[in-house]
Amino acid sequence: MSNKHLIQRHWYLLTSKPHKDVLAEEQLLRQGYEIYRPLAQRLRKRGGKMQAITESLFPRYIFIHLDTINDNWRPIRSTIGVQGFVRFGLEPARVPEELISQIRDQESDLGAKAIDLDRFHQGDVVTLKDGPYQGLRGVFLSYNGEQRAMILLEILNCKAPLEVPTVKLMAA
Repeated sequence: MSNKHLIQRHWYLLTSKPHKDVLAEEQLLRQGYEIYRPLAQRLRKRGGKMQAITESLFPRYIFIHLDTINDNWRPIRSTIGVQGFVRFGLEPARVPEELISQIRDQESDLGAKAIDLDRFHQGDVVTLKDGPYQGLRGVFLSYNGEQRAMILLEILNCKAPLEVPTVKLMAA
């Protein structure tokens, strides 16, 4: 049996050029490569309104499934939008099949968390929706885990940090 019939497919990780994830994906698919770019819904301000948009769950990273013997790797590095392979030393880094399966299985959950973690940014003015401080405005400082945030409230001319559940916040 010749080596041409052996198939040794593995997942590898590519980086794209900044803001070129979609272009790199399109170009790689056009060349016939099997790729996987996990997606997430994120909230972004457009025209003064928050809108859900779809973008890469891991910006600038694309998984590519390649046969180490039969696939032509040369065109990949010159593909429009692609920066190159993630490497450990001289070798492209292999990504375990199990990790790809886990990401695929959890993509919608991970994407939903990405929405919440992108909703507010440091310095945003927020209003508390309920609880003892309902209606008070504060300044968003940071996320403290997946479901909590630190805000800065001004109470009686004194600024006080307060940790609150993110579900109790809304944009002011």
